[in-house]
Amino acid sequence: MALAKRTLITVIVGVLVLVIGIGGGVFVGLRYFSSAPEESANVVQVPDPGPMVDLGQFTATMADPEVRVIKVRVTVELSGPNVAVRLADPGWTVILKDEILKTLKDQRYDSVRYTEGMEKLKQDLKARLNSALPRVDDKVALNRVLFDEFMTQ
Repeated sequence: MALAKRTLITVIVGVLVLVIGIGGGVFVGLRYFSSAPEESANVVQVPDPGPMVDLGQFTATMADPEVRVIKVRVTVELSGPNVAVRLADPGWTVILKDEILKTLKDQRYDSVRYTEGMEKLKQDLKARLNSALPRVDDKVALNRVLFDEFMTQ
């Protein structure tokens, strides 16, 4: 009788441990691995990129005492489709390319060698190009300058 009672208690404890384990697993799964609606409200929505224009590849000697070369392929993200219509005139492309070359020639190897320098160069190019371009719909023409290729030597 004592053996049957002990077996019954062991089975009951085993079932309780199993139920608690399954419940804990479901709780952890729902808590950490499901996307709850209130959590998705905190997610920052990333806007779609604007129209892109490939301005081509540029090679320039840098402003270093020794001969250093920078070679980049530049794409710009426009602030809207109206900018693309406005910049369809080939004269604007020539102005953009001239500003890019002048900016590249002013760079030093040590200033663009690392990621921070590349990002600063992008910001410099964006500021310089936006200052050379007309505002369209009361906005600057370019949102971003992107490098498809980047090499210094």
